[in-house]
Amino acid sequence: MAPGALLPEPETEYVTFHAAKGKLSRPVLKGDAKTSTFESIPKVDFTNMWSDSLADRKAVAIQVGKAFREVGFMYAVNHGIPEDVQERTAKVAKEFFALPMEEKMKIHINKSPAIKGYEALLETRLDDSTRGDNKEAVNMSDDPYDPEHGCPPGFDLSYYPRVGNDGLLNQWPERPVDFRKVMNEYRTAVSDFSKRLLRMIALSLDLEETYFDYMTRFPMAGLRPLHYPPQEAATDVGIGAHNDYSWFTCVWQMTDTPALEVLNHNGHWVSAAPVPNSMVVNVGDFLERATNEIFVSTVHRVINKTGSERYSLAYFFTPSHDVTIETVPTCWSADRPKRYEDVNAGEWQRERLYRARYKHPASVAARAAGEI
Repeated sequence: MAPGALLPEPETEYVTFHAAKGKLSRPVLKGDAKTSTFESIPKVDFTNMWSDSLADRKAVAIQVGKAFREVGFMYAVNHGIPEDVQERTAKVAKEFFALPMEEKMKIHINKSPAIKGYEALLETRLDDSTRGDNKEAVNMSDDPYDPEHGCPPGFDLSYYPRVGNDGLLNQWPERPVDFRKVMNEYRTAVSDFSKRLLRMIALSLDLEETYFDYMTRFPMAGLRPLHYPPQEAATDVGIGAHNDYSWFTCVWQMTDTPALEVLNHNGHWVSAAPVPNSMVVNVGDFLERATNEIFVSTVHRVINKTGSERYSLAYFFTPSHDVTIETVPTCWSADRPKRYEDVNAGEWQRERLYRARYKHPASVAARAAGEI
């Protein structure tokens, strides 16, 4: 290079991720281009969420609002889910994933029109540069036909087709024999936490505490035990970068494997390593829409480079299918107009599910029919 010649501008690096609008990307900011952003995940103590004192509950709500505004993620500490329930849940999850493949494939999701059941390693691929997501999972949901899930009388069931010989949405494995019982116990506990958290969110937005209660008549909540084996190649990912399509997601990291990473506003990855007696809770697409992007749905991924197994359990809390997702009144004004049109929760959820599971027969059929 000649003396005095200018150095070429370095190429901008981007992080690509899977979101509601399809594939999006964010620049990785460096040097003077970097902005003030988070470098760690905040902790919120939920002990006083259960308090009889409104002042105590509002104090928790303020912390929730701050975490969701600035980061989109938080550690929920002292969440109230009993330790014995967690221990039994971890036991049956690990026992299921240790079964022979032919046993797990008996409940494969392609056998379910509702896209419930087992997903094997590399079946999904959120990052096109990889060979697939190096995880296996069991997809379950709140089921109005399951007596243990407490669907209210008179609830509109048109969204839920009856499937299978037993008429249930979820496919349950034969082994472990107590898998269904234990998973339903955990579902009840995390659902109770989530309904309370919904009230903290309302308070944090200067709404009446019960403002969102109407959304919980029978939520479209999903429960997903996950197993991430050690990555075999440097380019492997546990799951590619993405946003969640939920109101919020509660992830219990069963093992001490530091694999979850969150993308900050500079395009840099921040560790969300496991914290004792906590869940990681993050804003989903529905909540970001409803708050007019005051709460942020932050991109995240799982990279398991530790050489050890990672197990987690995700609970995707989403409103009832008949709910209209609209911008809440305290989140828009003449100075901050609405950024999104109203959407039906059930239709939006189904569209996102079909996009994410594009190989599933139900998704293929929906595309052929022009439904998505």
